[in-house]
Amino acid sequence: MRITTHIPDNIANEIKVFADNEHKSVSSVVADAVQHYISEKRKRYLGTKVLEMAGKIKISDDVHKEIESGRMSTDDRS
Repeated sequence: MRITTHIPDNIANEIKVFADNEHKSVSSVVADAVQHYISEKRKRYLGTKVLEMAGKIKISDDVHKEIESGRMSTDDRS
């Protein structure tokens, strides 16, 4: 798919140098960068949703005992 966008000259020059150094096309570098950006945004969004949900979930009062028990088991293996 072809998309037209404006990229400031200084960034475009960096992209071209990077693409040359990586032996990639400018298109593939931009596509990789956009994919990375979208992936990071999605991770942050999902992380925020998990944190929001964590405050709404009832956790057993025994959770601290279980965590400590798990730590003791791990410490014993060292």
